[in-house]
Amino acid sequence: MKIRRATKEDIDIIIDVWDESGLPIRLKGRDAPENLIKQLNEPNLWILVAEESGEIVGVALVTHDARKGWINRLVIKPSRTREGIATKLLQAAEKSLYEIGIEVIALLIKDDNLPSRAFFEKENYQYSEEIAYYSKRLDPEA
Repeated sequence: MKIRRATKEDIDIIIDVWDESGLPIRLKGRDAPENLIKQLNEPNLWILVAEESGEIVGVALVTHDARKGWINRLVIKPSRTREGIATKLLQAAEKSLYEIGIEVIALLIKDDNLPSRAFFEKENYQYSEEIAYYSKRLDPEA
């Protein structure tokens, strides 16, 4: 298996993997193919893909704000779970952040997403009950 940075040619497949995995997708907003392609050119955002035999089997969106890194939308195709792909993809995402000097990595998981919560706890991520998440959106699709 190879883990690499996504290219614009991968965007439609990435969206398909997100959809197949049950992630909510905002195709009229932040997840529109043209927006994802623009995001690939940003210096603080990259998408990693796990690829095997030419097939994308996992995706992780990685960002940072120069002091904290974020791992978003880490998913594996449902037919390929429990093979260690998520761990390898997470390790690659972490390494890509550590290499640029980011020492704190965070992520958001819905409370009812028990498999993801168990995965990240197994990978030594600490749960924080003290954080309340707020957002302000100019557009519901953002």
